[in-house]
Amino acid sequence: MHKERDTIGFKERIKDLFDMHREERRGVLVLVAFLLALTSWVVYEQWLRPPKRYHLAQQRERMDAWVALRTQVQGDRAPMKLFPFDPNSIAREEWKALGLTDKQVDGIERYQKKGGQFRTKKDLGRMYSIKPEQFAALEPFILLPDSLARRTYADRKYEPRQGQQRAFEERSPTIRERAVYEPKPSRSVEINSADTTALIELPGIGPAFARSIVKFRDALGGFHSLDQLSEVYILKDKPDAVLKLKQLLLLDTLAVHRIPINTCTVEELAAHPYARWKVAKPLIAYRGQHGPFKQVAHIKGCAAISEEVFRKLAPYLSVE
Repeated sequence: MHKERDTIGFKERIKDLFDMHREERRGVLVLVAFLLALTSWVVYEQWLRPPKRYHLAQQRERMDAWVALRTQVQGDRAPMKLFPFDPNSIAREEWKALGLTDKQVDGIERYQKKGGQFRTKKDLGRMYSIKPEQFAALEPFILLPDSLARRTYADRKYEPRQGQQRAFEERSPTIRERAVYEPKPSRSVEINSADTTALIELPGIGPAFARSIVKFRDALGGFHSLDQLSEVYILKDKPDAVLKLKQLLLLDTLAVHRIPINTCTVEELAAHPYARWKVAKPLIAYRGQHGPFKQVAHIKGCAAISEEVFRKLAPYLSVE
């Protein structure tokens, strides 16, 4: 009796579950149809669809065209490796190392074969084959002056006119010797007192070089050796530029600012590029324990002062 009653109750619940009016039944049928269609499409794509056939000849042509285009783009954008150079004397391979393409180098060589010569940095920038952004990157490394000094009347009054050189030489060899233009040697500048304007006037020194040199010099308190130019950040990998600068600059070691090691504070000593906090703190602590230094060489008693640190820092210290 109880089993029959439970069976009837279960059937009634089933009927209630599927008891839907016409709109609900229509919606369920649409949803079921959509799911069946979606399932059929997935089955077809994954297992029943025939594999797509590719024509190897067409694919090869597309790949060849892509490789050719990529090669052309890479050829037009040569990598740039900057170094100091004289545009009047460098070879073709050196031009290409600076980032110029074969077409650009051809234009420069044609200009030089016709008698063209680069006298200032701006002369290279006037070449049609050199893009403005390329010249901007190359300019600090060009070993030429920014501009030529104006020639006086005395420099040019004996120069023959164009087309009369041969007759002029045959007529007056003495005057001919005087007429040959010999550029005056560039004037030297004392590096410890010069400002950026004075440095820029020297051949081969642009604004970037000048600012970097002055900034490092002021941090040191002055140069005590021209070899320190190789420590300037912008000149660290440019030995040729450093060598040329040594020939143009003078050095007055009396202008070097020295730190009084017996009275300076930790902050004052740590501000020096050769000391910093790693050297300043233990050295001042050593002074506090052992008293004032009688000689600069006595700072080597501090464990933080190695031979290299002493060699670099000693010229900037005094015991006064």
